[in-house]
Amino acid sequence: MKAVKRDCFDNSLFFWYNSQMDAKYKQGVAIGSNREMEKKINVLGVELDNYQVDEAMEMVGEYMQNDLLNTIGIVTMQMLLLADEDEQWKTYLKDLDMSIIGETEILTAAGIEEDDTLYEEVEANEFIARLFWYLIQIGSRIFVLGETEDEVESLEKYLQETYPGIQVAGGAVVESLDEAGVDSLLNEINSETADVIVSGLKGTLQDRFVMDNRSKISAKIWLSLGEHPTVQNEAGIKISWWGKLLKKNTFKRMVTKYKNEQ
Repeated sequence: MKAVKRDCFDNSLFFWYNSQMDAKYKQGVAIGSNREMEKKINVLGVELDNYQVDEAMEMVGEYMQNDLLNTIGIVTMQMLLLADEDEQWKTYLKDLDMSIIGETEILTAAGIEEDDTLYEEVEANEFIARLFWYLIQIGSRIFVLGETEDEVESLEKYLQETYPGIQVAGGAVVESLDEAGVDSLLNEINSETADVIVSGLKGTLQDRFVMDNRSKISAKIWLSLGEHPTVQNEAGIKISWWGKLLKKNTFKRMVTKYKNEQ
């Protein structure tokens, strides 16, 4: 796909952003030794991080300074249901450098109460918003991956309309994971010198591509959206209410079954 060049950014957006977002964005959090005591929750046998947004953004800043591709996954019920069926996908979740809880149902399954700060942040999808505004502020370039042209175009449009000033370097469709397709895609991504790869609006093929080839990708962060229902809706990906209800009920049954078997 043709790369989209967006090299200008209106500084007035900073003032709007700072007035809208909480002052804690600027203040940050001195995590220090507390981070070493890894904060984890266990859902369906998968260990997940339960960082608050300030802590997660502190880590994002560190990821942008190193020379590795760090992986961040927005963990949704869909991702956990898939992990229960596919051992390889469960391994992918465990190998993420940082997992971000994407739906409050996951926190409920882990016993986290509604009055908890983390619950409020997840409900507001605060990490996703804070991350993209931060990437605008530091001038990062984003490359979008999807399994279809429509998905890539929908995600690009969503990012550009929701976060004015964001720099989308380009996008590509992951059609297969054979050697020729992988090599071609790696060349396309690396030639755009993108800082962040965003994928996972729908399907998992693009996520598998990144996880299997992370050592060959020159970007600094890969963000998997985990088929997040709110982002899907805002990007124009239609999901039936029946499908949503079925997923929630299936997830609740599996959590109950898992707890009863422990």
